[in-house]
Amino acid sequence: MTALPSFLRSRYLLVGAALRLAIVTNIPAPYRVPVYNDIAANTGVDLHVYYACEREPDRGWDLPEFRHEHTFLKGRTYTYRGRFIHDNPEIYDRLKAFKPDVVVTTGFNPTHLYAFAYTRLHKCAHVAMTDGTDRSESGLTEFHRKVRRFMFARSRAFVAASEGGRRLLRSYGVANERIYFSPLCANTSVDWRGAPPIEPPVDLLFSGRLVAVKNARFFLEVARLVAQMLGRRVSAAILGSGSQEAQLRVHAAAIANDVEVRFAGHVSQTDVPRWFLGARLFLFPTLWDPWGVVANEACMAGLPVMVSPHAGVAGELVQDGVNGHVLPLDAAKWAEAAASLLQNEKLRAGMAANARRLVEPYNFDNAARGIENAARAAMAPRVLCVQQQLTHYLVPLFEQVRKLLAADGVNFELVHGQAAHAESSKQNEGEIAWAERVPCRYFLNDRLCWHNPGRLARGADLVILTQENKLLYNLLALTVKRPKRLAYWGHGRNFQSANPHGWSERLKRVLANRVDWWFAYTGLTSRLVQESGFPVTRITNLQNAVDSSELVRLCDSVSDADIEDCRTRWQTGAGPIGLFIGSLYQEKRLEFLLEAGARLASRVPGFVLFIVGSGPQRDIIERAARRHAWLRYGGVKFGMKKAICLRAADVMLNPGLVGLGILDSFAAGLPMITTDCGLHSPEIDYLRSGENGIMTANSLDNFVEAAERVITDHALRRSLGAAAKADAAHYTVDNMAQNFRRGVLAALDLPAR
Repeated sequence: MTALPSFLRSRYLLVGAALRLAIVTNIPAPYRVPVYNDIAANTGVDLHVYYACEREPDRGWDLPEFRHEHTFLKGRTYTYRGRFIHDNPEIYDRLKAFKPDVVVTTGFNPTHLYAFAYTRLHKCAHVAMTDGTDRSESGLTEFHRKVRRFMFARSRAFVAASEGGRRLLRSYGVANERIYFSPLCANTSVDWRGAPPIEPPVDLLFSGRLVAVKNARFFLEVARLVAQMLGRRVSAAILGSGSQEAQLRVHAAAIANDVEVRFAGHVSQTDVPRWFLGARLFLFPTLWDPWGVVANEACMAGLPVMVSPHAGVAGELVQDGVNGHVLPLDAAKWAEAAASLLQNEKLRAGMAANARRLVEPYNFDNAARGIENAARAAMAPRVLCVQQQLTHYLVPLFEQVRKLLAADGVNFELVHGQAAHAESSKQNEGEIAWAERVPCRYFLNDRLCWHNPGRLARGADLVILTQENKLLYNLLALTVKRPKRLAYWGHGRNFQSANPHGWSERLKRVLANRVDWWFAYTGLTSRLVQESGFPVTRITNLQNAVDSSELVRLCDSVSDADIEDCRTRWQTGAGPIGLFIGSLYQEKRLEFLLEAGARLASRVPGFVLFIVGSGPQRDIIERAARRHAWLRYGGVKFGMKKAICLRAADVMLNPGLVGLGILDSFAAGLPMITTDCGLHSPEIDYLRSGENGIMTANSLDNFVEAAERVITDHALRRSLGAAAKADAAHYTVDNMAQNFRRGVLAALDLPAR
């Protein structure tokens, strides 16, 4: 992850200092100790691992060398329903002495809860790390789920060991972008390819604790059935020890005529590869396992793996029909699949090769980077932008903003809902894979909207809301559940309001001053917000834009032949063309436009008014086009067809509402003429009357006179067009994204509430 800029880093990390990282976990495990060693080797991290105890009674692991700072905590361990519960109150004082920047907890024992409490009381970043999956935790009580919900809502980042872990976290509402992957791995310090295999080799291998949940009895039953199917005695080996060993030995003796069983007991880490390399198939019939590192070991040795669906590896590391089989615990089905593999060397060899390929990403380096990246992400500021609807033209902006802020070490997140029924007919919704969707609920004929980002907003350093009175969550964020920093993004007022002095606009002006920062659409919005008393030093002028780069390119590529073809197709003749392009609705003042077109046709020889677009008032234009020889209606145009229309025209005529459509005139270098009608959106600020277009008084005479002057005065038209074309390079999504970035960084530099 890119380092934070200096003015932010000074608030989150001391300049030049290492990240102080504490990991609180149960016991040292052979598949995690090397990961912690790897993190500790990074000079940018000061790591200390706190273990609740040195070893749990049923673990007989050989541990690698500890090359990281660690502490074995004093405390007690209880047994509850076969699980070990650790209670180490000492962890609180230990963390208080270490003063970590980030605390990672790997579970929900009392010890982990004490560590979490430390993070809350000392304003320290917390990372929740889990080996669990949606399957392994499906039987949790509501109390246990509430504990997780409480902790997750107050965690800055998350670490999962598998896709099942990712699904588990997502089920609690955790944003996908806040989840990091730290796989569980086999011990890569031993030789999984060249170690001498055990002699004699065995057909079937089992490895694990000999306890009920590991289901070794099932393994022996499968071995017996395989022998019957093959018509020969098969060989099997069981690695491990545990409370069921005596029972298993009795059962093995009972099937000795069909199966030769070797009990290897506890096997050292250096000898484990020899057993896997000396076997032909690995069986993992567990009743419950969040993951199953023994499957990693089998894949490292190139063994096809048969696994129950109750292990985390099922469907991820072990893929049915690719490097083994995922089967329900039906001994006959397991035996049939195992017998098939033992008889088909080509099939077994293909699965063996796939096993080695699939296990490659499951290594200590990736596991270490996952934890480290989560810790650094937890230190980075979180910015949440809330949108009632994600429109397609905002997608390029959000993609760029996210990339820019990521380079600054800031996590930018987006949550959006869906359009109201009336708006959905426009079909202008966009999609971003990393954005979170939270449905909107509409009331009173869409006049009110409840869109609550909930726990996604909790802990965010900056929340950006759209300034609209109908969004009820805004009131909640401004009062009861105020984020650390709150910003508005909007117009400043409703420019199309029929009652600009009514209670709705008064409320909007009052609330405009209750936020910490303003992202103003344009300079006009910025001035309006300042007039309401908001300090100019906390306003960012975004210079609102859409991605018109493709339209600019298309307009530049239009040829004289393209223009001539357009004129021929629409029978405009050689005279001047006045173009309207946009949606056809009341605020566009289409009746005014048609009357202006009639007057211009009577005053300018050969003049044609060409209307492009669609909308609720389309029928008005279609009827008029059938009556008037000077009017053409072209319907909706996109891409090159739109560009040709723009280039074929001499002037853009829009006497009503002007919004982002002004960027079309800039893209083509086409002067726009409009009126001071009081309906315009904030983007009207981009029109500099007399320089890159003309705004007349709100009268038909003035509008027609200005249009006639621009059409007939070629020098004036060229001058206005050149200025409009120059502005196309200024009002871009790239510039808007940079403005957004600068505003976010400045807002983050404000003191948190």
